[in-house]
Amino acid sequence: MDDEAIRASLDERGFLSPALAFVVAKYRMDHSQDFEGVERYSDIAQGLIMAATIKGSEPHMLASLVFLQRAVRNSQAAVILCERGLVVEAQTLTRTAAEVIFYAGALINDPSVFTRIAREGDIAERKQAAAMIETCSALGLTEQNLLDLQPVIDRADGDGPGFSAHDAARIAGLMPFYDTIYRGFSSAASHATFRSMDSSFVKHESGGFSLVSGPSTYHLEFTLGILKSCMAVAIQLLRDHFEFDD
Repeated sequence: MDDEAIRASLDERGFLSPALAFVVAKYRMDHSQDFEGVERYSDIAQGLIMAATIKGSEPHMLASLVFLQRAVRNSQAAVILCERGLVVEAQTLTRTAAEVIFYAGALINDPSVFTRIAREGDIAERKQAAAMIETCSALGLTEQNLLDLQPVIDRADGDGPGFSAHDAARIAGLMPFYDTIYRGFSSAASHATFRSMDSSFVKHESGGFSLVSGPSTYHLEFTLGILKSCMAVAIQLLRDHFEFDD
């Protein structure tokens, strides 16, 4: 396909266009060092995840390993989005990767947070169940539906504290990552803010604007660099706190 045909296909079908394969090839070529750099770290992290073992199958360490596996998986998904020009969407996944790294590190440093993480899940589910009863009853919830939701609400009874991403980052000793990556990508990508629109418009010399509806390299290299940093933290946690099969 020539450039005009690629643009026409992208305009017609967006990111589901078969022309995206040409975009991926171009981005991979133009930014080869950045992609290869993060993929080297991904390969190391993937290998460690697959070989990691836990002494005595302690629940907090098993949970930590699963969170680290999620961090690697989210990072790999973000790389896939980057090579397709979906950089803001990649930043959203990068933020999630950072968050689960915080939880993994917190579990390693303080096993008692395992119960607080579980309680936080119960509290969140209670809020959802209560909200469903309040807002969805008129939409056809049956008496049995209401009865089924009650145990979800009851499960979160008590005064025990929950657990936030901020708590996790503090206990994990990763507050610099929280204050930069996590907070930064919250406003730049994950949430509905005006800042998150930056990559969706291009300003012309005439002073006008036009909508960017297709792939973009806006902050591509920066995002791949952040992904590399996330992978590096995950790798260090794995190497320092897990055993590995020969």
